[in-house]
Amino acid sequence: MALLVRPTTPGNWLVLAGTAIVLLSSAICFVNAFTMGHAMSGGHAVRSAASDPLHGMPLSQMPEMYVAGIGLLLVVAGAAMPRAARPAPRAEHVRGRGVVAVIGTLALTIDISKTSTLGFVIPGMRAEYGLDARTASLLAVFGLAGTATGAVLFGVFADRFGRRSSYLLATLGFTATSMCGTMPTFGGNLVMCLLMGVAVGGLAPLLITLLTDVIGGPSRGSVVVALSVVATAVGYLVAAGTALWLEPVFGWRVLWLIGAPTGLVLVLLTPWVPNWTAERAAPAPSTPVQVRAFSGGVQRAYALLIGLLTFGLTTWVPSLARVSGVPVATANLLLTVASLIMVPCAVLMMFGYRRFGPTRIAVGMAVTTAAVLLGLTLSGAVSAVSWVGALALVAALFAVNTMAAVFLPIAADLAAASSRGRTTGTVSLFNRIGGLCGPLLLAGLVSSTADVLVAVAVLALLCALAAWHIGRRHRMARVEAASSATTIPAP
Repeated sequence: MALLVRPTTPGNWLVLAGTAIVLLSSAICFVNAFTMGHAMSGGHAVRSAASDPLHGMPLSQMPEMYVAGIGLLLVVAGAAMPRAARPAPRAEHVRGRGVVAVIGTLALTIDISKTSTLGFVIPGMRAEYGLDARTASLLAVFGLAGTATGAVLFGVFADRFGRRSSYLLATLGFTATSMCGTMPTFGGNLVMCLLMGVAVGGLAPLLITLLTDVIGGPSRGSVVVALSVVATAVGYLVAAGTALWLEPVFGWRVLWLIGAPTGLVLVLLTPWVPNWTAERAAPAPSTPVQVRAFSGGVQRAYALLIGLLTFGLTTWVPSLARVSGVPVATANLLLTVASLIMVPCAVLMMFGYRRFGPTRIAVGMAVTTAAVLLGLTLSGAVSAVSWVGALALVAALFAVNTMAAVFLPIAADLAAASSRGRTTGTVSLFNRIGGLCGPLLLAGLVSSTADVLVAVAVLALLCALAAWHIGRRHRMARVEAASSATTIPAP
């Protein structure tokens, strides 16, 4: 614990005390979930209310939940106190860049796995609480509302109070809100999912900002994109693998509770996160390309569309696969295999980023996704053969997750160092707003795989159009910059 901060100031003492309280409370909750009346045992993936002692349990029996909230408030108070933040050197002068890159990628992986878990939790939760599709989609809506809030809050927080303080607060929030696995009611799950979303939504843009800070040179964009794709793939693999191997034994609640030990790992890595603030960051040259390539409504619209696709599919693909007649274990296995395939694809994405640029990659993936899905649907293969429909859903999820892994690193790469945290936070906000609408949009189509695939194909074509327009503006800005350099004499 002493490694987290150097307790030489009142602020650091508050952070240390709050961290200890949150971790201890989360550990108690995690242990209680597995020992309270054997709530997590029995070998049934879907438990009934009568057989689950956590169902309907009074919140007064979980005091650790409130104690953890006090601990988080202490961390916020301590982080907000003035302290010396180390100036951020240029990326090529950063020591231990590889260690920071590994930490950032690992944290992003765990962060993405938590968001991806939503889709695997909903089927078991619907069975236990007797929910229809639209009511169950509120879980994703509350969670994504939290991620939108967290994207804005932590974007400002990271630039003002430093990357390390923001990282610690986000990971502690991530750890504490794993208690939603013990919530006795659906309403309690909604509230905890909202709070978890705040932590998760702040962590993703913060980590992309951190990776962009420490990876310099002309390969910065392609390397961060590759790391983001790997994190997305492995994150979904963790979520799918957990559902495949743990849910049949312990039930759907374990998919939330697993956030406690993984969050602990992230907290213990805090000392290696640089304590930089944007005001002290090394200045980066601002060019017309940066100013015009990632500004305006088109870029935000693109992020919104990606959110519609990603979170809509992530929420409902497991349910759709089961509706189409594919067994639960087979559906989870297909999603796990798709996640494995994404890992080597990260290398292809990196070389594609260098060779063709980000916008051509985005356009190509969107058009290909739309063409494949429309072809499978219009041919009737999706409706006629259940496993073809399941494979099409998995392919669609694979494509949109890869697209989602690309857009935020591009935003961070083009942003100025002094506002990188806020820029990535704003772009992530619009992505999360799209995510809010995605589960509700697809909830009305959740009984028909073909209808969902057509909707996804149309949205993918809109993404391709937005990405093409961004690329066009990018090229125009480069021409303008070159023209200005040749006509305006150097001072």
